[in-house]
Parts: sequence; structure tokens; C-alpha cells
Amino acid sequence: MPTESTAVRCERIVRTYRTPSGEVQALREVSGSFTRGAVTAVVGPSGSGKSSLLRLIAGMDRPTSGSLIVEGRDVGRGSARSRRRLRRELIGYVYQRPSDNFVPYLTVGEHLRLAAGRREHFDARGLLDLLGIGHRIGHLPSEISGGEQQRAAFAQALASGANIIVADEPTSELDTASGDDVLARVGALAREGVTFLLATHDPAVIGLADERLELEHGRIKGSVSVDEHGSAAEEAPSLRWPDPVVPTWLLDPERVLSLTGVQKTYGHGDEVVHALRDVSIHADAGEVVGLVGRSGSGKTTLLNVAARWERPDSGQVVGPAGQAWSDIAVLPQRLGLMEELSAQENIEYPARSAGVLDERRDLIEDLIVALGLSALRARYPRETSLGEQQRTALARALVLRPKLLIADEPTGHQDAGWAARIMRILRDAAGAGCCCVIATHDRALTEHLDRSLEMSDGHVSERLS
Repeated sequence: MPTESTAVRCERIVRTYRTPSGEVQALREVSGSFTRGAVTAVVGPSGSGKSSLLRLIAGMDRPTSGSLIVEGRDVGRGSARSRRRLRRELIGYVYQRPSDNFVPYLTVGEHLRLAAGRREHFDARGLLDLLGIGHRIGHLPSEISGGEQQRAAFAQALASGANIIVADEPTSELDTASGDDVLARVGALAREGVTFLLATHDPAVIGLADERLELEHGRIKGSVSVDEHGSAAEEAPSLRWPDPVVPTWLLDPERVLSLTGVQKTYGHGDEVVHALRDVSIHADAGEVVGLVGRSGSGKTTLLNVAARWERPDSGQVVGPAGQAWSDIAVLPQRLGLMEELSAQENIEYPARSAGVLDERRDLIEDLIVALGLSALRARYPRETSLGEQQRTALARALVLRPKLLIADEPTGHQDAGWAARIMRILRDAAGAGCCCVIATHDRALTEHLDRSLEMSDGHVSERLS
């Protein structure tokens, strides 16, 4: 029975999506309640239904059947207009993909002031300072890093003064210190009576939560501990790389990537942002090299320069010998999957374009199995979770056996089990001669790296431990 302490109540919620590839049952008979003024962590492996449940609660979607009551309002039967009113008056929502939270031509400060509406004495700069990004108040979303976008999106939800904050993976792209800033604000507001519903795979969020709700295959599983959470703890199968020969790089390592004295700046009004400052790094065949640092430290800019997506202001960039398009593969944060192609078609696309699809069929199948995509191969990207999309994009990046793989936060949308499996697959690729250069804020991944390069304020230094 609902009580005065219940902010949200779900009873036998079902959500079925009808898509070109068939029906996807995202939620199956989900029942539960969320306590007012509490922090609830909604946990479960990628594709378990977390995002679908949060979208229903926020009025972004309607259940196929079942009852959904939010602060006394029947969301399940509400019109689109009434659900918009719910979001305007009661709920702040943070999308999982940080860039989805913004209007491209508005600055961070303008977003916050618009969200605050008629709230008197609203201090946008003060709120951003609490989250460590006060200096970005005058910047456009495209001018800040993914982690900074994530904090700005969270600030936007808080600026609305909503009684309920619904956030999908609010710390997925944040380093530990930035995540701590966000969680400190969550804890303070929860003590003031704000309700937080947070879909997450982050142990720090789960540790902060007052309550936990676990989903598995769209059903309620129950409460979960951090150690129990993870869907891919088993060993990944070995990949069948074509032409298994003794690689020459074992005897004479090939220098695949070299950056020397690289500088990169961006102009912002009278301000000059020094994204890269005299950066010199190298990476060889068979290595997994990690760029480790806080959001905004320059990691993505360095990867973009290494991939030749951006030109440095000065310095030298030398990539794989030959410079064939198939020698370099990039896994960007925004993934870049083609919406009109299925997961398998996206994975096959590079091999089809290179005319080697038949030669790569075994490897394609191994990648699909190893990355947990077997049941999703016929689905379109919009029919899968962001974590599943990220694994699809990784399979696509590896299918041509590139000499250089550049991956930006390749485990950012994965739980601990999948993160470990992805790193084992990258090690497998390196064992076949690929040079893997990844950017990450997750220091737990350093045990999988051959070398860690610390990034801070555009500078790079080699970590000794």
C-alpha cells in the first residue's frame, strides 16, 4: 500500500517496444516503491531495463500495462501534456548520454538559468563550483569534455528545484574526484528531502544509496551487493584472429604511434584553453597503453589528434606505416553507430567496405559472442542499451584487425564484469599485434595496461606504478 513516505509506486509494470525487428520486452511485471527523500540505486547489467524504468518514472514514456503513480499522479494513464507538466513541476531528468541533455547553442550557464525559471536568488556559478566546473559557466556544451557535460547536466536537473531527480548513470564518465563532488551534493539534497532515483553500475553510488533495486532481463531480482553485481565475470572466449603466425613484433617491436612536442589550444572569447601542452608519447605493437586522468584533462583531445581527427597547433604526429584507412580504428565516446543498420550489420560494415567480409566471418562471430551480442544481432542501435551499443562499436572497431585502436572510455557504460571482459579482449587484440591506446578515468583498469600515462591540465607524464 502507498504511504506518505512513498514518492513513486510501480505495480506490475510492463513495457514492450514494437520495432522493425520485432517486439522488445524491456520490463516484465515490475513492482516496487521508492521512498521520498531517499537515494535509490537501480542496478543490473546492461540491457536489464534500468533506463526503461527511469524513463517511465520521469514521464518520458508510458507503460504498456500496469500502474505507475508518481507523487499521487497516475503517470501510466496520463496524457503527453500531463507528463510534460510532471517533468516541469516535479522531476528533473538526466539522460545517460551527456550531450543529449543540452541545446547546442546555449552555454552551460544559460541552461541552468533556463532550468531555474523564476527561482529567486539562484546562484548558477555557486552550483557549478560545487561540482567543480564553475569555470565552464560561459562555455557551450561542445566546448567541454564528456565528464564536464555530465556534471553540467546534473547541475541543470538540480537547478530546476525538482522534488525528484531521475538520473541515468550520472557518474559513468566521471573520475573519482568529480564523482565524489556529485555524490556529496546528492547526499546533501537527500537530507533536505529530495528523492533520487539513480540507474548505476558505480560501486560508489551503490554505497551511498539508502535503497537498491536490481533488475535482470526486465524483472525485479531484489537487492544486490557490489560484489554480486556484474554480468560478464566468466572468461571471454579467445578470438580467432586470421592468419595465425608468429608475429614479428615479438622480436622487433614496431613503433605504431609517436607524438612529439604536440600543442593544441582552443579559443573561447578572450580565453585560451591549453588542451595539450608539449605532449610527447609513443606506443608500440602489442601494447595496451592507457591515458589516465580527470575529465577535462585533455585525454579526448589527445586521442583525436592521434587519430588525425584534429590537427595540432604544433608538433609531430606519426601513425602506422602505410596509413591505410583500415590501419586505424577509433571507438569514440559518441560511438557513431549507423541507426539504419542492425548490430551485426554495423559490426560487418568495415569488413564489407574493405571487401573482406567472407575472410572475417569467424572473427565477427567470435566478437559477437565474446561481447554478449548474440541475442541482439538483429536489433537496431536504438533497440539496445547504451552499454550494448558501446560493445557493438568495439566489435566494429576490431573487425579489420587494425594496427592501431584508439578507444575513448571503452568501459564507461559497462558494469564491473563487462569492463573486465572488454579489457581482456583488448589484451587479446594486443597479443595479435594491435597497438591499443585508451583513455579512461577508471584507475581500476590500470592492472590491465602495459603502461599508464597520467594526464593533467594538458600535460602527460608516465606513471611509475
